[in-house]
Amino acid sequence: MKTIILIIASLTLALTLSAQNDHFTVRVDGLGCPFCAYGLEKKFKEVKEISDIEVNLEKGILTYRVPSSQQMEFAEVKKLVDDAGYTPISISVERGDGTVEKEDVNSKPNKDSNMEEKTIGVLGNCGMCKDRIEKAANGVRGIQRAEWSVADQTLKVVYDAEKTSIDAIHKAVAAAGHDTDKVKAPNKVYNNLHQCCKYDRVN
Repeated sequence: MKTIILIIASLTLALTLSAQNDHFTVRVDGLGCPFCAYGLEKKFKEVKEISDIEVNLEKGILTYRVPSSQQMEFAEVKKLVDDAGYTPISISVERGDGTVEKEDVNSKPNKDSNMEEKTIGVLGNCGMCKDRIEKAANGVRGIQRAEWSVADQTLKVVYDAEKTSIDAIHKAVAAAGHDTDKVKAPNKVYNNLHQCCKYDRVN
């Protein structure tokens, strides 16, 4: 009888554990339109057993559930967001056992005497804009890191002040078709942007 009770208890525990889900919340930079949300959602749907995927464009937040048995780690979440073409800002998860884990993904880098970090205004709309803006900024000699936020319409840059200047970054981004708070993009370049990327210009 005791053996039967132990077997039942073990089966009940196993079923309980298998039914547990980890609930992930991921803040994502670069989500500007339904097309962006679709691309991110599609990437996560490639993972077996992920469910209840929701993307809040206004807040830039992705939420989903995955069985606790998957033991999904933050490194895998970061890679999925990166592979979808976006930037993870923070990740939190409520595990099936009730524990909560959090991580700020993009921490500020250590600076040496020549490194400067500044934020400039850059207009854009979506993930394609983000890729274009960051590519233009990262193409400037001396840039260590460039991250554009569609929500804030700002570009954060870390650069070597001995190798480049903030003005050079403004000009490079504008040349790619995006107005900054100092330099306006050439009309011809702006007009050739994808329709999704044509932000409202300030006269």
